[in-house]
Amino acid sequence: MELQQELAAGAAQLGIVTSEAQVDTLLAYVALLQKWNAAFNLVGTSNAQELLQKHLLDSIAIGPFIKNSPVLDVGSGAGLPGIPLAITLPELSFRLLDANNKKVRFMRQAAIELNLSNIEIVHSRVENYQPNGTPSTVVSRAFAPFEKALDTLSTVCAEGGEVLLMLGERIQQLQTHSAYEEITTHAIRVPGLQSQRHLLVARKK
Repeated sequence: MELQQELAAGAAQLGIVTSEAQVDTLLAYVALLQKWNAAFNLVGTSNAQELLQKHLLDSIAIGPFIKNSPVLDVGSGAGLPGIPLAITLPELSFRLLDANNKKVRFMRQAAIELNLSNIEIVHSRVENYQPNGTPSTVVSRAFAPFEKALDTLSTVCAEGGEVLLMLGERIQQLQTHSAYEEITTHAIRVPGLQSQRHLLVARKK
């Protein structure tokens, strides 16, 4: 019950309304991460408290910045941020892309067990990805250094769409980019997390 309350309260602090069913599904996802982590090395911790703060709340914190779908999550790994976002934004569709076979297997199993009908798992490198319908929003968490990520992700984002990069410390020298009309950064305050978190939003030309 403590984790349920903490998760619901943390989401509320982020301005995100969650139902009891959504909180239960998010915690079921935590349990799956813990179950598979020993064999598949999905994330750096199996501690439920750390998973909740560093991964669940950190992931759903960018939800208010997502305007349109389909949403492509590049380098999703264990399904982060894609799976928590798909749970809290059921009206949007998500494609979770990763080149690691073990992580893709985990995400497919998680989608089945959590009954997530709004996500599609894609086993591919982003450089080889040929989308069926260009994504309106592209998100990535620790995919690559931000300059390289902006270059790569512009190739899979729709015209007028947005690329969202989840970062730690704020970028001091924010450069313009030929593929984007506007690039902004936003400080994200994740409940219970002391480290800095920022979101870079780049709107494609």
